[in-house]
Amino acid sequence: MNKKLYVITILAIVITALSQTISFIGGEHKFYQTVQDKCTKCHGDIKSQLSSSAIHSSYSCTFCHRKSTTNHTNTKPICQDCHEVSLNDTLEAHGDFASLGPEGCIACHTTYNTVVNYSRPAYIDYDIINSSGEWTITNFTTIGALDLSYNTQRDGGNHDLKENISCRDCHSDIFDAVSTGGHAVVLGKDGRQTLTHNTGNYTTLKAWCLSCHNGSDPKFPTKQHSARKTTCDECHEAYGGSHPYNVYANVKSVPHLYRSLVCIACKSAGWPAPNVTMHFRVHQEPYFDVTTW
Repeated sequence: MNKKLYVITILAIVITALSQTISFIGGEHKFYQTVQDKCTKCHGDIKSQLSSSAIHSSYSCTFCHRKSTTNHTNTKPICQDCHEVSLNDTLEAHGDFASLGPEGCIACHTTYNTVVNYSRPAYIDYDIINSSGEWTITNFTTIGALDLSYNTQRDGGNHDLKENISCRDCHSDIFDAVSTGGHAVVLGKDGRQTLTHNTGNYTTLKAWCLSCHNGSDPKFPTKQHSARKTTCDECHEAYGGSHPYNVYANVKSVPHLYRSLVCIACKSAGWPAPNVTMHFRVHQEPYFDVTTW
């Protein structure tokens, strides 16, 4: 009797499981009319993002996410499949992001929240020596490390794409430094806005940034994907500008990343001229200041 009851119980469980499986499969084929329906059943939030996105809103899921070789799942695309990005300059400012693939693109080209961790030297030290009218930059060194983190504080998604990128989204520390005399020379020796670097000459702050970092200039025909690491001497020499004390030649002994900082520090400190030797200590963004002795 117990054996018969056991068999009946097992059969009941099997029949119930089969009926649910058949029901599920039947519902699956009946419910999903298109491939797009299958995607949005689980990814409704992505559909919502794309629907309101400035670009790609008219594309289907499979336009980017092609079927994999097994036809069971869909592939994760890379943006470069359609968007050719030629980083043809070793001084491309965002090369580290490009090497991350789609994740690097998402950091700038979506409303997805991004946290960027980076570090800068706590400060830099160097001497300028006046030797018979020629200024030489010596003893250049970086001191310590300042660990920084920047949160874009965006609340969108990684499929809410945008074309118009604001430099300030990630570089607010640089704009803060500009307001205290750092990063860019905006005031001349007379204390007035310089003609070329006057922010009032540009319709947006982004345009002002790109005037140095990716300007439309026949003397610099190479275009970057976003911005270029540039230096003061690079542009001023290209336009035949002269600088006393042979500074343009001697500043090239400074690492490229800090070369403009030497120019900016001098001008921000009131354009001092060393009699023999002058020591500079410079804090970068976001705490820009210059001390000399």
